Amino acid sequence: MSKEKFEFKRSFFDNDFNLAFISILGLPFILIKKGSLDLTFGSIIFTIYSLIIYFSLSNVFKIIIFNNETELINVFGRKKLIPNSKISFSEEYYKKEAKDFVIHTRKLKIQFPNNKITIYKDDQLNYNELVAYCKEKYVQANTKKINSQFYLISASIICFGIYFLILTKNCFKEKKHDNLESIQKFGYVKIEGTFNDYKNIGRGSSQILIHLEEYPEFEFSPNDFSQNQSTYYDKLNMKGKKITFYISPNEYKKKIQKSIPLKFYDKYFEYNEITIYKLQ
Repeated sequence: MSKEKFEFKRSFFDNDFNLAFISILGLPFILIKKGSLDLTFGSIIFTIYSLIIYFSLSNVFKIIIFNNETELINVFGRKKLIPNSKISFSEEYYKKEAKDFVIHTRKLKIQFPNNKITIYKDDQLNYNELVAYCKEKYVQANTKKINSQFYLISASIICFGIYFLILTKNCFKEKKHDNLESIQKFGYVKIEGTFNDYKNIGRGSSQILIHLEEYPEFEFSPNDFSQNQSTYYDKLNMKGKKITFYISPNEYKKKIQKSIPLKFYDKYFEYNEITIYKLQ
């Protein structure tokens, strides 16, 4: 290999996507609820996380320009020689505003198949030499090149996220169907417990989760809370008070009695929540 002429490196902290990745590093912990994996918001978290990870990793690389060839080293250390015919460049005037003055300079954009670097004249000592090299070795282009790999991978991640979202909706449909079917066959199951506390969730506190001392693993969610808020608030006014719920035989047998094996959607989609159909 010939002697190295120029080197450019993009580190982890050289772009906003990496900083965004760090800022949401703890986001996946939302999927852990009372010690159980809950995939209710998995589709959203997967899509956001996957896109940011891809954007971050694709922007960490090193470019080494030799006399007659160019080498790309990705974030994993994999080296790839790029033919000069697949590398294009463009140069244009650039106005950089400072506090009290404006700098008129030039900037050089070098476009590789899936990566791009931008060099400013006042930041690069051998800028003129680099421009001369580009004019000699690379293809001059004034039109923006489309990074097909970028769009293909991004679209694939989004499509998988949509599939995950559809799966989530279907899982909740199956859970609801199982509950209603068991109620039709066997009627409601009566649960008595000691009221501990409750918390409001949803827009405008449209949903409530009730905690009973006897069942600390679970949160009880009324399916008719929005229509009967005053009834629930009247009943849930004192800690230690005995209250009675009516739930489906399906959730009673699977979650409390544990006499029926959990299905996939029972285990990974709001396992800790049990629907209340009546309050006494």
